[in-house]
Amino acid sequence: MVGLLLPFFHSCKKTPETIGNELQPADNFISLHRADSVDIISYSVLADSLGTKSLLNALLGSIKDPVFGVTNAGFYTQWHLSSTTQHFGSNPVIDSVVLQLCYSGYYGDTTAAQTVHVYELSDTLSAKGSYYSTSTVTTYGEDYAAGYQFYPRPKTSGIILANDTAKRPVIRIPLSHSLGEKLIFADSSVYASPDNFKAFFKGLYVTCESVNDGGAISYINMTNNAFTKLLLYYRESPESTNLKRYDFYVTTADTYFNHYEHDYTLGSDAFVQQFVNGDSALGRQTLYLQSMGGVKAFLKFPGIASLGADSLKPYQHVVVNQAKLILPASSQVDDTTAFKAPKSLVLLGINDNGSTYLLPDYFEGANYFGGKYSSTKKEVTFHITKYIQSIVSRKRNNNGVYLSINGASFNAQRWIIAGPQSQEERKMRLEIIYSIVGE
Repeated sequence: MVGLLLPFFHSCKKTPETIGNELQPADNFISLHRADSVDIISYSVLADSLGTKSLLNALLGSIKDPVFGVTNAGFYTQWHLSSTTQHFGSNPVIDSVVLQLCYSGYYGDTTAAQTVHVYELSDTLSAKGSYYSTSTVTTYGEDYAAGYQFYPRPKTSGIILANDTAKRPVIRIPLSHSLGEKLIFADSSVYASPDNFKAFFKGLYVTCESVNDGGAISYINMTNNAFTKLLLYYRESPESTNLKRYDFYVTTADTYFNHYEHDYTLGSDAFVQQFVNGDSALGRQTLYLQSMGGVKAFLKFPGIASLGADSLKPYQHVVVNQAKLILPASSQVDDTTAFKAPKSLVLLGINDNGSTYLLPDYFEGANYFGGKYSSTKKEVTFHITKYIQSIVSRKRNNNGVYLSINGASFNAQRWIIAGPQSQEERKMRLEIIYSIVGE
């Protein structure tokens, strides 16, 4: 659930100022209190492996992040026939084979060259199978791309290759003639149906090798059949001057998934010490988040179960009027650079068995719950009044929460937060306003 883009319920009109008001009986009001120095345990942990099958975007590229180290993204995919009963001619000749991938966005520094590798799958992808960010499929040894290098150009169209001009920003990767010969000289039965073709040609694995510095992850629209294609250029005979083209593409009926790899040992010293070496105490200084099955954060508020206990009489109890979790960006973050801040974060409660659940405040709607990044304040705020009340009232065990980047299965974002004991002026904090009321 963490890696999914969580929807919000826009029909709810409640605001942070009104949520919790109904929890305080007016006739029993005694006193109002504020707690803005609540103790917070916080540290970064490895995120769960994410389901990455059949997402709108495939991710391709490598980033050398000065904080998080090296991340590589690639994808496995089947291909679909554009037409059946295809005949290439009596004595066809290969002109070229091109893998064309349509951009839908990017993350990082596009000035660094990417070295791409393309391998044919030797094992079949299953339409009913589950595939995750760490899943792999066996391939044959030949690199059809032969280590082709390209610079990501997600905003540039008009690229020309093999007599074609792309009208949208695309990556065009020339592939080996050996792949073209496999496809063009296949038995006619291979082109009788999509299933026959997938049994003959199981698909491709597309990946990039690690960059030494900078780098970007490109977002690829896999099912844009007008621009994401495997293109086979050919002539029907050696004597023919008429260049023809046959297209293979990806549909929603085909199986494809993203694969991510991380080398965190190449990150900054502070990050490696906390995340790799397990010095969780450093999480109170700085907290790290990364998508692509990378890094999430664990937060816990150990003192809230006894909130106001020192002032309570036997017939009194605590009502939480408002609780705000405020997450300021670390000074290490500059959201005008290649590493822009994520659009929103996800906050999930932790059950006794370690599974996660949506906080009760989530169902009050986006206007109340929050989670969106404010570029003016450079922070994210969550309103978690009902969650804190459930801990104070002993209706839930205080197991903590997980914080992660929203849409982590299909974006390449990262973020750094000033921890609750950071030396920075603005730091993570939980602000609580509560009332002590009689029975």
